[in-house]
Amino acid sequence: MAALTYTLDTVRAYAGAFTWEPLVRFSRSTILRLLKRIAVGQLVVKDSDGLVTLCGTPQVKDGSPRTELRVFKEAFWVRVLLFADMVFIFNRTLLSNATTLTSSIASTLTNLARSTNTLANSRLNVSAHYDISNAMFAAFLSEDMTYSCPIWSPLSDPSAAYESLEDAQKRKLRYFITQARIKETDHVLEIGTGWGSFAISAVQETGCRVTSLTLSKEQKELAEDRIKAAGLSAQIRVLLCDYRAMSARENKSYDKIVSIEMLEAVGREYLETYFGCISRLLKPEGGIAVFQCITMPESRYEAYSKGEDFIRKYIFPGGHLPTVSQLIRSIERGSGGTLVPDAILNIGGHYAKTLRLWRQRFESNFDSRIRPALLEEHESMTKKDVELFRRKWQVCKYYFTYCEAGFRSKTLGDVIITVGREGATEMLEDIPL
Repeated sequence: MAALTYTLDTVRAYAGAFTWEPLVRFSRSTILRLLKRIAVGQLVVKDSDGLVTLCGTPQVKDGSPRTELRVFKEAFWVRVLLFADMVFIFNRTLLSNATTLTSSIASTLTNLARSTNTLANSRLNVSAHYDISNAMFAAFLSEDMTYSCPIWSPLSDPSAAYESLEDAQKRKLRYFITQARIKETDHVLEIGTGWGSFAISAVQETGCRVTSLTLSKEQKELAEDRIKAAGLSAQIRVLLCDYRAMSARENKSYDKIVSIEMLEAVGREYLETYFGCISRLLKPEGGIAVFQCITMPESRYEAYSKGEDFIRKYIFPGGHLPTVSQLIRSIERGSGGTLVPDAILNIGGHYAKTLRLWRQRFESNFDSRIRPALLEEHESMTKKDVELFRRKWQVCKYYFTYCEAGFRSKTLGDVIITVGREGATEMLEDIPL
């Protein structure tokens, strides 16, 4: 499988530089014919030879999307024909989901070659994203360094216009604390430490104890520093440990379990395994667990799961976005029916503003904070490597803006699911009985 992956990557790289004129002409005409099917909005294509092609409606109505595609290298057309490296939210059906026969074949081969999230692969995948540089993440996240979707105040609230990102993140963390009914006497297991924001908030607000798991050495180090600075080292323990190894490592159960946007790193093949581990680690009487996960719409899942996009290849290796129904089925099957879903809250729309703010901070702090941090922490990294990294995250907008569009158009979701054991009467505390 590694050989197949290498071969596909080599073909992609070669296609990115291949400019045999007959193939370029055929690729360009094929892709432009596809783009001319656009019925909603307008796409202006400016080619490397100066040719301008208008795709879509001649006159853009108020509110209709309009964008410009500038092609700098002829090889772009060949690459798109072979691998369909473009994403469309509007006009998806008319554009056949922006796929071609060759790109469909390439996606199928890529899916076959993809490594599953075994114990060893999971650590490598997590390290590839989260061990880049703590200073880099600090440059665009809020002060509490929460790297997940917050909950913003509704527009009907007068304070919404002045709310900070950190305030919105704290609201989401409080939602978790409330949903899990965390008490001073509880021992909470957190799967996915991040940089410690949930653990710190939970202990500060309730006085509970937290054991937190991470696969990132960089995150563990900074999280422990932040926990020590908050004076909470006696109540919070951070372990470099996979969730699958936890039940074997410590033969005990926890009162509550929390996991915030970690499920995306589990993988399709291990969802039931994950919830089986949750069931074994959660106390059998009265246990409550709360999970947050980015989700894919049911209608797009099969096509998504069979391919590989830019995000999964370069930003979040091994990433997988499940559907809501897939999560519910996995909870039932993995736990043998002992975890009962109690509430599902979709906060996906709250991610659009968050991603926009992250992108703005990333851009404004790149030269002053991020570039120096990358060069200092990675001795083998050249200035050219740093610029390539910047383009992946920012200029090509395959990460921040790409994801922002997905949430803004409700193409992606982000759900918080609360489950509990049968008989978990703590979940009835606010209900008059």
